[in-house]
Amino acid sequence: MKRFFFGTILIVASFLIALGQEVKVDLGGPMGERFNANVENWLLTAPYANPGMTQMYFRRNQEHQIIVKWYGEFSGKYITSAALTYAMQPRPELKEAIDYVVGQLAQAQDADGYLGVWSDSQKFAGLAPGGLGKTWDVWAHYHNMLGLYYWYKISGSEQAKQVLDKAADCVYNYFVRDHHNLDEDKDGTDAAIGHIFALLYEDATKGKELTANTQKYKDMVEHTLQTFASETGGDYFNAGLKGIPFYQMKRRRWECLHAIQTIGTLYSITGEEKYRTAFTNIWRSIRDNDRHNTGGFSSGEAACGNPYDTRAIETCCTIAWMALCIDMLDMSDDPQVADELELSTWNAFLGAQHPSGRTFTYNTPMLGDRKASAHDIVFQAVAGSSELNCCSVNGPRGFGMLGQWGWQQKGDTITVNYYGSSEARITTAQGKLVTIAQSGNYPFGDDISLAVSAPRNNSGVLRLRIPAWSAATHITVNGESMTASAGSYVCVPLRNKEKIAIIFDRRPRFWHGERNLSGHTSIYIGPILLARDQRFEGSTAALDTNTVSLQPIGCTDNIIPQPYLLLKAIDNAGNSLILCDFASAGQTGTTYTTWLPDVR
Repeated sequence: MKRFFFGTILIVASFLIALGQEVKVDLGGPMGERFNANVENWLLTAPYANPGMTQMYFRRNQEHQIIVKWYGEFSGKYITSAALTYAMQPRPELKEAIDYVVGQLAQAQDADGYLGVWSDSQKFAGLAPGGLGKTWDVWAHYHNMLGLYYWYKISGSEQAKQVLDKAADCVYNYFVRDHHNLDEDKDGTDAAIGHIFALLYEDATKGKELTANTQKYKDMVEHTLQTFASETGGDYFNAGLKGIPFYQMKRRRWECLHAIQTIGTLYSITGEEKYRTAFTNIWRSIRDNDRHNTGGFSSGEAACGNPYDTRAIETCCTIAWMALCIDMLDMSDDPQVADELELSTWNAFLGAQHPSGRTFTYNTPMLGDRKASAHDIVFQAVAGSSELNCCSVNGPRGFGMLGQWGWQQKGDTITVNYYGSSEARITTAQGKLVTIAQSGNYPFGDDISLAVSAPRNNSGVLRLRIPAWSAATHITVNGESMTASAGSYVCVPLRNKEKIAIIFDRRPRFWHGERNLSGHTSIYIGPILLARDQRFEGSTAALDTNTVSLQPIGCTDNIIPQPYLLLKAIDNAGNSLILCDFASAGQTGTTYTTWLPDVR
C-alpha cells in the first residue's frame, strides 16, 4: 500500500481568527434576530428537552429502541454548534448547557476511551440492529471529538480535553496499534476522522497544549490518507491532484467533505503545494458543478455535477460545504471565497432555519416547500427526544461559523468579510482592543457604514471585502472617496474614529438555467436570491429578464413572519411578479420557486 509522507514541517500562518482568541460579536438586524432566536429556543434547551442526545450512551449495552447508525453524532454536532456560538457571544447559561453535555459524555465514556452508542460487540465495526447496515461509529467519534476540541480551545474546559484525549487514544489504538482498516464502504464517513487528528497534529506541531501524542496524531492522519488511496476509498487526494471533479470521484457523498478537510489542514501544517493543489481543485469543482443557486450543496445528499438537479439539498450538506469554504478562505485569502460564504449564509443557511429559531429543515429546495427536519426525517428521533436528528443539531453551526470567516485578524491587519448590522470587538495579537460597529440596511439595502474604535495612535490596516458582483462600489473614508475593484480587498488605515461608508452595486443579476431548468432564470439583488412565493404571488407569468427592473413594495398582509425584502419585478412588456428574499420564502407553509419562467 502506498504511504504518504508529510516532509519537513512548515508552519503556515493562519489568516482565520484563532479559536480562543478575543473576538466577540453582537449581531443586529435580521441575522441578529435569527442568531438570538436559535440560542434561546434551541441551543439553551435542546440537551434537556431531548435527553436521548446523551442517554443512549449509558444504555448501549442494554436493550433499547432501534437507533439510526449515525446516532452518536448528535451530541458532537450540538457541542460544535454551541461552542462556536459561545465563542461569538459568551453566555453563562449556554456554557452550562455545553458543560452538561460534555459532563454526560465524560460519565458515559468507557475506560478505554470509547465514546460511542454501540454495544461492546459492535464497537467501530459492528452492524446496527434492525437491518440498518454497518454503524457509523467512527463518524460519530469524529463529531464528538471535533466538538470537544472546539470547546476546549474556546473555553479551556479541562473535562473536554480529558474526554477528547481518551477518545483519541481509543481510535488510535484500534486503527493504528491494532491494525484495523477504516471502512470506506460506509459512504466515506470513516475517513472524516482524519480531519480531527490533523487538527490535533497541527496544534502539536505548533508547540501548543496538545503535544504528548504528536506521533500518534501523525500516524492516524497517515492511516487516513492510506484509506483515501485504497480500492474502496475516495482517493480524494490523488484525484484532487489530477483535477478530477468531486462528482466523478469514487466517493462523492457530502460526508466526504469532512474527510477532504484533512487535506487542507495538511497544507496548513506542512506548506506543501501538493496539498494546496488537491484541496483547491476539489473546492473549485464543487463550486462550479454542484453548488446550487441558493448557495446550498448536494443533490440527494451527494455531488452529481448538475447544479440544476432538484433533489433534496440537505442542511448538513450545506454546513459541510461552508466548513470547506472556511478552510479555502484560510488557505487562499481570496475574497471571492468569502462571497460564497455570504451567498450560502444569507440564502441556503438562513432559509433552512425557521424564524422562531426552534427548527431547521432537512431539505431547503430551490423550488418546493420547507418542512422542519423533525417532520421530514423524524425516523432519526427516539421516544422522549422527538427533535433529535442530524440537521437539527448541525444547522446552528452556521451561526457560529460567522465568527470564523466574518472577521479575520493577522498581526496588525483586520479583515471584514461579513457585512450587516453588528458590533465586533477584536483583541489584536498585540493585545489592543478594536471595535468595528456596522449599521445600515445591507444586504436588504445597498448601504453599510462602519465606525472604528481603536487605541490612540493605533497602527494597522483594515481590509474591506468588495464582492465580485458589485461592479461599481462607492466607498468614502472620513468623507473622502476611494477606488474599489470588484472581487478584491480595499485597505484603509485601522485608526480610531475612522468612519467608512459603502454603497454596493445591487443592480439585479441573473443566473440563466440550463439542462432540466432551461428557459428559467434566477434573480439576485446583492447576495440575496429572490423567490416567487405563493403567499405573495399566485401567477406564474414569464418575464423578459433582458428588460426586467425591480421596485421595492410593502407587505400588505399581517402574517408573521414578514419577509425581509419584497419587490415587484417588471419587464418592458408589462409582465410582473412579486418576489421575496429566499430566506423568507415558504416560511408560512406556502410553495415557492427560485427558477422563474424567462421569455428573453
